[in-house]
Amino acid sequence: MQKTQFESWISEKISGLRGQLLTPEGIRRYQLQKLRTVVDYVLEKSPFYRERLSGLPSDSLSDPEDLSSFPFTTIQDLHKYWTRFLCVSQTQVERVVTIRHPQARDQFRRFFFSGADLELTVDFFYHGMMAIAKPGQRVLILLTGDKPGSAGDLLTKALRRAGVHGIVDGIVMYPEVTIREIVQQKIDCLVGIPTQVLALARREDVGKIPAGQIKSILLAGDYASAAVVNELKRVWGAKVFTAYTPTAMGYAGGVECEAFSGYHLCEADHYYEIVDPISGMTKAPGESGEIVVTTLTRTAMPLIRYRTGDMSRFLPGPCRCGTELRRMDRVRGRAPDMVRLLSGDWLGIEDIDDVLFPLGGIVNYYATLTRYHKLDRLEVVICSGANGAWPSSRRVFNALQGVRAVDNAVEKGCLILEPIKYTDENRVTTCAVKRCIVLRSEKECEDVPSHKRRL
Repeated sequence: MQKTQFESWISEKISGLRGQLLTPEGIRRYQLQKLRTVVDYVLEKSPFYRERLSGLPSDSLSDPEDLSSFPFTTIQDLHKYWTRFLCVSQTQVERVVTIRHPQARDQFRRFFFSGADLELTVDFFYHGMMAIAKPGQRVLILLTGDKPGSAGDLLTKALRRAGVHGIVDGIVMYPEVTIREIVQQKIDCLVGIPTQVLALARREDVGKIPAGQIKSILLAGDYASAAVVNELKRVWGAKVFTAYTPTAMGYAGGVECEAFSGYHLCEADHYYEIVDPISGMTKAPGESGEIVVTTLTRTAMPLIRYRTGDMSRFLPGPCRCGTELRRMDRVRGRAPDMVRLLSGDWLGIEDIDDVLFPLGGIVNYYATLTRYHKLDRLEVVICSGANGAWPSSRRVFNALQGVRAVDNAVEKGCLILEPIKYTDENRVTTCAVKRCIVLRSEKECEDVPSHKRRL
């Protein structure tokens, strides 16, 4: 098995020399130098960090791990002080991305990117796609790409450099049209959001795509459960890669190699930490926690110790491909999007994904938790494929009770499961708005059942 394409690319970025051997010591020296540089840069250019990092100069860093003494940057900071993060003039900004909270539209994060920042993303896409699509292949990009600097636009530029033909089709609105285009354009590689690609694979007319035509798939933009990955492998017999592409990092986080054993990280452009989401203390390799990132090479809006909210862990030991790069496990949802049940248990969308997506016929679902008085009620609406072959409500109920948090809360009488609902409508999911459990504000309700619902 060949090493990840990231190996030689990051080695050259770090050393400036082609063919230079990459070592953990070389990565640490490079990252320490870049950390000092970026701290000096934001102290000079960023009004926010000039105040936040007062008294913490770059020479206080003698090791990358010393960064743990610096304060975090939070989502709330980006919402409240977004104008104070910018380090260049408005004329140098080529892309602005605004992400609104799915349940509070007046809460948002805004990210600025210069031309140099966007070029970093194109470079990441170029090297990240080398293991996924080869010269001459035709890639259908099921991401937004209508605006310059959007994910689809940058990926198309990267593929062009690699001799791969990229076609931006955008977010899937009409699955039957997308399947027809896959056939007519002889597409052999797909890039898209997990639930949207799953919706294509579970359509009745998916058989129109010749067997063996789809050779590789890249899932990006949202959490990809093992059930989704396995279903895509079963339907198309394709290699299914996943990537970590957060907007805060210009979509350039990490991507799997052919060993399929964790993301290889873009450590020349970012410094990563895993911390306890409650205490903020650094977690040991192998322990799960929240991903914290410091951008090393951004010019428009560098971020120092930004709490992404994404949950993962560093994987101990080397990858089977032999690279010196660290590996990060697939992201397991977002800490801010988890809901705490009245039972004290925490519940995230990924917990429900793991038990519902293995059920045939489901292409997506919506989950809403509503608190009435002192009782939680969980409502799940199932989206079916084109053939309407959805699982029975009994199977869905049984699957949901396979989630430990749900089962504990039901057993304690703190949670009831509403009758399962079904819909043919699959709401559009975008990279900017992640799937999550919708939490309704507490309100009074007169007709609250006092019994536990069990099937």
